[in-house]
Amino acid sequence: MATIRVQQQDFSLEQEMHRLCQPYQTIGGIVSFVGTVREITGDERVTAIELEHYPGMTEAELQQIVTEAHNRFDLEAMTVIHRIGRLEAGEQIVLVLVAAAHRAAAFDACRYTIDQLKSRVTLWKKELSASGEHWVDHCPGCHAAVTVTGHSGWAHLRVGVVTLSDSRTLDNDHSGEALVQMVEANAATVVCRRLLPDDRTIIGQTLVELADQLHLDLILTNGGTGPGPRDVTPEATRDVCDREMPGLAELIRQQGLAQVRSAVLTRGIVALRHRTLVVNLPGSTRGVTHSLQAIADLIPHVLSMARGEGHENKIG
Repeated sequence: MATIRVQQQDFSLEQEMHRLCQPYQTIGGIVSFVGTVREITGDERVTAIELEHYPGMTEAELQQIVTEAHNRFDLEAMTVIHRIGRLEAGEQIVLVLVAAAHRAAAFDACRYTIDQLKSRVTLWKKELSASGEHWVDHCPGCHAAVTVTGHSGWAHLRVGVVTLSDSRTLDNDHSGEALVQMVEANAATVVCRRLLPDDRTIIGQTLVELADQLHLDLILTNGGTGPGPRDVTPEATRDVCDREMPGLAELIRQQGLAQVRSAVLTRGIVALRHRTLVVNLPGSTRGVTHSLQAIADLIPHVLSMARGEGHENKIG
């Protein structure tokens, strides 16, 4: 038996332990872990954090972790609760309860579950301190196990991932890595991955190469969509594309606005170069995952129509 919850309200360790144990007579040990908001992060004092999740995706990942724990260890029951929303320093964030007939299995399963939560669950964290607020890049799930869920038609897509930045390297290109994971998790193929400077000519030439020589179905760019003087990705995309898809770009902005007000500042476009769809995504890991998810179900339909196949393969 497993209980999984993602919630804003606090939880009671005592109540959850009672609820876990009540149906069972064979429990020999219970191991619990409670994670709390740290007041000190690095050299800065954190007053609060804000956690966001992806409804459906986060719960599915928690369920997968719990199922794996049950398969690996001889367990009776588990409870996993992860809080979201604004949490003050010292508040409880996460609860893991593991019940087993033998203590060794309970300890091992609890440690395994905690480690998996830290690296796989799709959550975004904003830290609030006296100096202001900022999103934390290295939060649980920010660039691991990100999935485009429930969308058919991706299986045979040939995709290029292009990161636009004057400062990143492949080692710290977390948003590009998140896109690769999203594509591969749905059985599509990442044919190439490029890291380019914010140069309009170079970006345009690369898009032409990927569309005309590699014949990719989809090119996902990330970065260079803001109002800064070096943000030229939309202009470079327009230079080489035939037809814009403004509705898809607006869907991306709408999805982003539901998460953060500054999403309206992105100038990214979605456009076709012949039969290749080019999608401009923001540069942050959080931004690319939210944005691609907003239009993922429509991409196969757009490509089908661009190939002249009409509406027969409409998704959804």
